[in-house]
Amino acid sequence: MGSADPARLATHVRALEGERHPQSSPAALEAAARYIEAELQAVGFSPERRAFEFRGESYYNIVATRAGALPDRDRVLVAAHYDSVRGTPGADDNASGVAGLLEIARILSGTRPAATVELVAFNLEEIQAYTYRVGSRRYAAAARREGIRYAGALVLEMLGYVSRDPGSQYVPKLLFWKRVPRTGTFIAATGDRRSGRLLRTFADSAKAAVPGLAVVTLRSPLRGWLVPYTRLSDNASFWDEGYPSLMITDTAFLRNPHYHRRSDSAHTLDYEFMSRVVDAVVETVRRLAS
Repeated sequence: MGSADPARLATHVRALEGERHPQSSPAALEAAARYIEAELQAVGFSPERRAFEFRGESYYNIVATRAGALPDRDRVLVAAHYDSVRGTPGADDNASGVAGLLEIARILSGTRPAATVELVAFNLEEIQAYTYRVGSRRYAAAARREGIRYAGALVLEMLGYVSRDPGSQYVPKLLFWKRVPRTGTFIAATGDRRSGRLLRTFADSAKAAVPGLAVVTLRSPLRGWLVPYTRLSDNASFWDEGYPSLMITDTAFLRNPHYHRRSDSAHTLDYEFMSRVVDAVVETVRRLAS
């Protein structure tokens, strides 16, 4: 398998950059969906739209599957959400995660894993009428009803912001017991009680594939309820259904001053850093699906 290309990641982020909201910018949200589909098709996948209902309207998650040689093996899922909040171009949140997903698709395109790998772009992760994570909650609940087993769900939630300024990384007081750098140059991976093995696999994969990448792991008890920051993305939808899952993140508003602002633009991101994170995720997928 190849390595992630920073230039490709930048191209994807710039193509997706712009408000993508179901009420205020539905055309842009649809354009993002079409871009994701086209890029997946270009590297040999056959994406499908899986509809779900929310407040009387139909929305879509986009799913691309690489069938495994051993279909009874527990599946591996990699996901990112493609909607944004109102009033922001959403480059880090979460065009960066979608860019990572598309680059992972390119790298995996010529492989035949033992386990089936699902690549999913979720819709309606952001707040919608006092609720959020709508698309991933529908998806994870359907998987549980169908009896699908996952070795792990890897959720890419903001991958591109780095700050080398001392004190640029805020660390919640609830994490007083955890050694976390106060400089924002690491990638964080958060799992719940069921995700300990998955966390170790990610940390080991990152060390093997990208030795220079700083990784901080956190195991959040009670499905993240004791540290609510860890439930703010689609990983929590899988925790709630009993699946091991990680949120892989640059820590969002704990580091990035552009979070949910008009200034969350493509030029603020570090694409070399993003490429290293993607390489770590690819190696994790390889180990889980081999």
